Amino acid sequence: MKYRIILIIVVIIAMSLVYSNTIGESKYLAYVPNAGDGSISVIDVSSSELVNEIKIGDYVSHGIAVSKDGQKIYTGNLEDGMIFIVDVNSGKTLDTIDTGRNLHGIDITPDGKYLFATSGDLKEGEQFNYISIIDTKEGRIIKTIESDGKSPSHIDFTKDSKFAYINNVMSSNISVVDVEGLEIVSTIKVGKMPNESELSPDDKYLYVANVEDGTVSVVDIEKGFEVDTIQAGQGTHGVAVSNDGKAILTTNRFSNDISVIDMDKKKIVRTIETSGQANHITILPNSNIAYVSNLESEDISVIDLESYEVVNTIKIGKEPHEIEFVKTN
Repeated sequence: MKYRIILIIVVIIAMSLVYSNTIGESKYLAYVPNAGDGSISVIDVSSSELVNEIKIGDYVSHGIAVSKDGQKIYTGNLEDGMIFIVDVNSGKTLDTIDTGRNLHGIDITPDGKYLFATSGDLKEGEQFNYISIIDTKEGRIIKTIESDGKSPSHIDFTKDSKFAYINNVMSSNISVVDVEGLEIVSTIKVGKMPNESELSPDDKYLYVANVEDGTVSVVDIEKGFEVDTIQAGQGTHGVAVSNDGKAILTTNRFSNDISVIDMDKKKIVRTIETSGQANHITILPNSNIAYVSNLESEDISVIDLESYEVVNTIKIGKEPHEIEFVKTN
């Protein structure tokens, strides 16, 4: 009996260690904007449960950002051009900023100083070609840049917050913005309809998801141009880079799956099927877990990055897009 109790205790401790390694020691909440019903879903990562729905309006933008201190959420109402600043704890709107334009991507610099908002859509037109830059401390737009590309969408930043890389879906290129000077300094040609990009852990490469040709463009940051193209799935829409930089994961809208690309081999080594129109993917910090938003099935697929299997599915709102994790302790 004594040995049996000891064995049970050992098993419990081992399971606890595995669990901590999988989701990280800190507690996180996931925030997901649901473009189709104007809400933000809040998920407790430790329990994989939907714990709240924050109503913003009839529609919300595809992007979402969180302040550096984790206390504020930035979202938008898509066509009306209004950015909402929401209190994380209460879910109440603290303030609004009127951009006067369509809202697609919303992202914040790693240092938390600036919020970038893009006006792109799957259309061409001068009204879709703008980037609004908000000073988060002052809570106001300090500059609006007319893009040199057509229809800017999602944004990624170097970890030192010096440069922003903005995907132009209708002109198949990337605008590079000098964040300190708040101006476009170069443009990089990539694949057809680049929607989202992510930098490697060392900021040496930018990986770009190209929807129309189902590829990932590999951009050498120092050289300033595309150096490789890797075939992914059909309708490559979202992209994430593993913590060690050895794998790229893409969400493929048209083939309803996720491609796992080995960067040494430069090819797909695993395909993970999801429930319906894989949209965006984000890896939980310091963990082996990824969240994937599925546009049609209106849920989140939780992926174990060691087994590359779907380990949970969480039902949320209509047309979910980007995922942002917020540390709560």
